Amino acid sequence: MPMNFREHSATLVCTGVLFAAGYSLQAFSFSMPGLVRDWNLAEREVGALLACAMLGLMLGYVGLAPLADRIGTRGAVTGAMATLGLASTASLVAPEALTLGASRVAIGAASGMAIPAAVSLVSQQGPPRWQGARVVAVYTAYSLGFLAAAGASAVLIPYAGWRAPWAPGILLALATALGARALPRPHSGTQPSSHPARPDQGPRALLSGHRRLGTLLFWLLFPAGLSLFYTLQSWLPLLATRGGTTFTSAVATTGAFTLGNMLGALPMIWWADRMGPLRALAAMGLLTLAGLTVLLLSLRGAPPVLLAAALLAGIGIGGCQKGMTSAASLFYPPAIRTTGLGWALGIGRIGAVAGPLILGLGPRYVWLALPLPLLILVLAPLWLDGRYGRIDRGGPPSFQPTS
Repeated sequence: MPMNFREHSATLVCTGVLFAAGYSLQAFSFSMPGLVRDWNLAEREVGALLACAMLGLMLGYVGLAPLADRIGTRGAVTGAMATLGLASTASLVAPEALTLGASRVAIGAASGMAIPAAVSLVSQQGPPRWQGARVVAVYTAYSLGFLAAAGASAVLIPYAGWRAPWAPGILLALATALGARALPRPHSGTQPSSHPARPDQGPRALLSGHRRLGTLLFWLLFPAGLSLFYTLQSWLPLLATRGGTTFTSAVATTGAFTLGNMLGALPMIWWADRMGPLRALAAMGLLTLAGLTVLLLSLRGAPPVLLAAALLAGIGIGGCQKGMTSAASLFYPPAIRTTGLGWALGIGRIGAVAGPLILGLGPRYVWLALPLPLLILVLAPLWLDGRYGRIDRGGPPSFQPTS
């Protein structure tokens, strides 16, 4: 059955939510040089400001996202994006670092509530067969928001100052809040998670019964995927220049990795439809292993080989990130879907912080930063598939594991 007007509208709004969240979170980093210069900030103040949004994001994922399963995903998206717009406005007029830091925490918290709620909402739209593919495609908008922030900053900062890129984020947030508010209400009984959940359906339900093993495996998958992404995104320019490439080539290599991260949605969608989301996720893990191996071996090689390897590694990691989000949306029933996604994304942030730090400790710890996450990305999905089967067949799993 084709999607109707409401389902198309909801998908479009959710795409805008992830785009706006990605834009608002990333635009700040491009403003830091001008901010540090004008406010004469110390290094510790710079680090604290950069960490504020990540702190808020974790609070939003773990603390606020579960509320969406009680008040409904539509209302949660509306409230979170309105809050994001107000917090972005506060940051635009902040007179000093403390106020700016508080507004950045609020921006992160609002995004942490909006992202899993939007993913949960879009997973309810249209035919069940394409539920996972829709989630993968819509989640790509988050990466597009990062790219848009870079482009807007390059254009606006030289002419209007370092605060200028934040203004489009306000408009995007408020527009998506209005869009979510204007969505037609679902017909009674057709969208279970659009209505409040029972009191016993909360974080504890993630670890109940047959769901416990799956939840724990997702709590391994998300940190592993985010650890690999942020480790390479942070360290690749330095590793490339240490390998003897020029600075320009190092920047191009990092750009190829970022581009590949976006393109990873394409093979993930194709494989998931043919072999199921969990086996497709394991296949993307193997692709990441191949790309990363070639990348590390070619750091001292010819630039074209380095670019191709970075693109391949980016495709693998990007497919894994989007695939695990899609798989989690299929794994959890509608009544606790936003809670499940929020906790998985929040715990994943541990890997985002730990990965780059571990690689910086020295060669003896490299296995923790690279091979161990890769092993998890391949084995955990296969374990999930062996335990729960095709979670994309017939809607959410019944949690009767296959033998």
